[in-house]
Amino acid sequence: MTAQYRLLMAGPQGRRHILLWTPSVSTLQWEDGRIVDLRPVGLDHQPRNTFPAAFPVSPLTPAGKNAAARILKIQLGLKCNYACQYCNQAAQPQSLQGEPRDVAVFMDGLSGWLEGAPQRIEFWGGEPFAYWKTLKPLAEALRARFPDASFGLVSNGSLLDAEKIDWLDRLGFGIGISHDGPAMKYRGPDPLEDPAQRAILRQLYDRLAPQGRVSFNTVLHRRNLSLAAVRRHIADRLGIPEETLQLVTEEVLLPYDDGGMRLSLRNESEGRAYLRSMFWETVRGEAMVVSTIRDKITTLFRHIAEARPVSSLGQKCGMDDPSKLAVDLKGNVLTCQNMSAETKHRIGHVGAIGEVRLDTAYHWSTRAECSRCPVLPLCQGACLFLEDREWEQACDNSYWHNLAVFAGALYWLTRLVLVEIEGVARRDGLPEKMTVIDPAELEAAA
Repeated sequence: MTAQYRLLMAGPQGRRHILLWTPSVSTLQWEDGRIVDLRPVGLDHQPRNTFPAAFPVSPLTPAGKNAAARILKIQLGLKCNYACQYCNQAAQPQSLQGEPRDVAVFMDGLSGWLEGAPQRIEFWGGEPFAYWKTLKPLAEALRARFPDASFGLVSNGSLLDAEKIDWLDRLGFGIGISHDGPAMKYRGPDPLEDPAQRAILRQLYDRLAPQGRVSFNTVLHRRNLSLAAVRRHIADRLGIPEETLQLVTEEVLLPYDDGGMRLSLRNESEGRAYLRSMFWETVRGEAMVVSTIRDKITTLFRHIAEARPVSSLGQKCGMDDPSKLAVDLKGNVLTCQNMSAETKHRIGHVGAIGEVRLDTAYHWSTRAECSRCPVLPLCQGACLFLEDREWEQACDNSYWHNLAVFAGALYWLTRLVLVEIEGVARRDGLPEKMTVIDPAELEAAA
């Protein structure tokens, strides 16, 4: 479905302009037909003639996985010493755990199914350091086998110590510390409020930050609306200049159970509060220092420059890509690293890699809302396996987030503010015209 959206843009002294946005082919033009100039963001229009179409994976049209994995995600198990209220693993069975004795079997079998060398290897929990006796020999064996691969993991940071920091540095790891700033209470105890743990995290920062190998990762939700507040909180407690902190965001939470539903944007009022916060922080530049937001906006500009069709876009997480492979230490292949092999998300085994079938995922083109959504090029279908009420709420959460980022991108491109969007509604029953940024807010901001 090719939909065009009419964007009412506001400027100084009450000036109004109309942009026409066609997301299916990434075309942005003024009402009189002129293509929007991309030179203010350092680009020029260079349309490409061909883009390979993404495979529309679904339970009816499952995709395979490639033994020549470019990105290998190894799930150690789902055990964690925290109990985040919105954890996407909380509802998963946790009895199938990786153990130290699995490492030798896993490594011995690797050459039987993995072709070539992965570019990147990620180690996932639960909390990876809850599996230290497994993680340590596994990563050391993989580093010896694949000396050029990048290594990464995400941790809550509470189990770190000087030995582990030395080990991370020696093996060339990049590490993301999960932290939600002043909303950390919805995750668990704040390690930055504990003097000993804070000292260890500062040691980690001092050791790896100069190499660009440590970040703090935050999830936004209805109780955590401000990237700027998260950045200030972490930098203040670490005792470092705010501008040196590498903050990334996993964007707005996607709900996997009742806990995630409770922290979702449950109505228009909460959605608009999120929209306003994200938009104004983007306009002021506070969100633009967060690489996730900045990269999303620059990617959108590049798509416009290339006139990239959305038919070429896969899922946001990339796990519909055959070269991205999630496995556990028993050799089970998973929909993604957050799922358990004790559920339907076991999609095969590495011993029969050619028979793996990703039949638990939905490409965005198979979702009713996505092809009718003005921010599809930024959202790329939210989570690829959510269904029913969790999918509908994930769609709503992602819409508010990506609409804010879209409005922020338009501001940086045109220095105009998106006050209204009109076009086909993404879901039956929703209005075709909606206010984005209230003109009264522009007057207040001025």
